[in-house]
Amino acid sequence: MVRTTVFAVLLEQRGLTAYEAFRHAFREAAVQAAGAEREPRLARVMVSRATFDRWSAGRLKGVPRREAATILRHLFAMPAEHLFEDADTEDADTGTPAPDGGEVEFDGAQEIGAQTRLLTASNADPALVATVRTSLEGVIDRYEALGPRLLVGETRLLRTMLHTLLAGHQPPRARAELFHLAARTAGVLGYMAVNSSAPFATVDAYCTEAELLAREAGDRETQMWAAGTRSLGLYYTGRYTEADQAARAGVDLAPDSPQAIRLLVNGRARALARTGERRGAEAAIGRAMTLSERQTTLSEGMTSCIAFTPYSLARTLANAITARLALGDTQAVLDHAAEIDPLLNRSSSRWSRALVGLDVATALLHQPSPEIDHAMVLGRTALTAGATAPIRSVWQRAGELHQHAARWHTTPAVRDYADMLRSWRSQPQAAPQAAPAAHRL
Repeated sequence: MVRTTVFAVLLEQRGLTAYEAFRHAFREAAVQAAGAEREPRLARVMVSRATFDRWSAGRLKGVPRREAATILRHLFAMPAEHLFEDADTEDADTGTPAPDGGEVEFDGAQEIGAQTRLLTASNADPALVATVRTSLEGVIDRYEALGPRLLVGETRLLRTMLHTLLAGHQPPRARAELFHLAARTAGVLGYMAVNSSAPFATVDAYCTEAELLAREAGDRETQMWAAGTRSLGLYYTGRYTEADQAARAGVDLAPDSPQAIRLLVNGRARALARTGERRGAEAAIGRAMTLSERQTTLSEGMTSCIAFTPYSLARTLANAITARLALGDTQAVLDHAAEIDPLLNRSSSRWSRALVGLDVATALLHQPSPEIDHAMVLGRTALTAGATAPIRSVWQRAGELHQHAARWHTTPAVRDYADMLRSWRSQPQAAPQAAPAAHRL
């Protein structure tokens, strides 16, 4: 005898009545459950066709074994004992007379209960969502210590989990949180793609995904952050006018938002400075500083380059240094660097110390009286600071310093820097963290 269970109803609703479709969904849920429950063996659990047919027909005594029951809970966000309850039991007392004297039929009490559970259930268990959120925060916290190569796999797994959850059913409050997390995960992958020298098309695809998901969640801050990351990707491919346009589009979403600080100084100012637009670059720096002064909750010290929090003043000045260097304002570079030097020395951000050091070294070469030895010392120190897990910007700026010092190539200090740069680039850990396969969409 075939029983219509809640499980059978859910299979019909989700298009999983075919064994192959169910097996695929069950396999994805098994991977999620293995991570959420910290039980790796769950990822290896499979359901045979015979078992699936028995479950579908309601020919099950009790509930599936513990491992399968755990995976089913992640797949349908419902305890297994509820999944295999009857969904079509009739209740003899559910009819009431209709106005015209006929009989109005109602669902049975158990069916009503099953349908209610379906409407209010979510495949996004709160504990699972909390785990995803914590994992994403962990990626951000470890990013400057480990770099994209070691973290991109973990982040892509989070993205897959979130996409799977979003393909299921959740009440609106849970769905908004999932869209928010999925948007930020895509944004982080976009940032990693920039740092890894991945093709700009990959960067743009992740940023577009982040923007669309953030829009669904009503998350304007993440939309702006994604626009800033797109601008960064364009900047490092030399498309400076487009980089400015992308950053300006982000600012236009909310010109007075603290997120606009990053867009102005990292996006607009640096790109405009590269194109020689002095007035525009200076205006962008000035606007970023004004916005910073208006904030009362900016982080102290040097905020992480990949963080979603607004730029701290030190991070803003570090970006202003790069823009000022492109404008040829060497004294402003040195002044800003002196201002943030104590914060840099206390910062755990090796990349920030390396980048500021390379900018200052280049500025020293462009003074009326070039300080060649001092510049090369700073250059060598920067290579040491950024050697563990360097990113595209460190690699690029180290090469640019070498180019600027080329006219003094016979000077011992410049030769020493060139030798160290050559050796640094030959180390596997110092290569740009390009791993195109790791950034498949």
